[in-house]
Amino acid sequence: MEEKTEAAEVEARPLLAAIKTGYLPMSKKSRRSMVKPIYRGGCLCGAVRFEADGPALNPHNCSCEFCQRHTGSLTASWVEFSATDVRWVGSGGSPAVYRSSDFSSRAFCPECGSSLGAIDDSPTVALLIGTFDDHRLPELKPDYHSFKPEKPIWG
Repeated sequence: MEEKTEAAEVEARPLLAAIKTGYLPMSKKSRRSMVKPIYRGGCLCGAVRFEADGPALNPHNCSCEFCQRHTGSLTASWVEFSATDVRWVGSGGSPAVYRSSDFSSRAFCPECGSSLGAIDDSPTVALLIGTFDDHRLPELKPDYHSFKPEKPIWG
């Protein structure tokens, strides 16, 4: 009986040490699954490029007048990221912005004019899903539609 108890204590020591120190060793597979995905995209001419560290938040469609005017489309598809998780990495640097409301600025490429998204005063950057290199990812699929009354009747 004592041998089993002693063996169990020996096996439990690394786990107890991990709990005490706050460090729990993980397999390589577990560490990879905890890494945030990096989403990439940019404008039509390629001057303004972005990298956004996941998770992709609040994917949705919007048919408000601001989105319609910003994109030239009756419906815009957006996904949000924390502003600290978005980097502008292209040769053109950060996008140009137009202050469209009391709480947000619309972002676009100063070279080709492509709409890229909205940079909100709150720490959020909303990127247009069509600007992503891989816009077919399941986590980018819109979950809902805001401003439904303005939605096109055929959509």
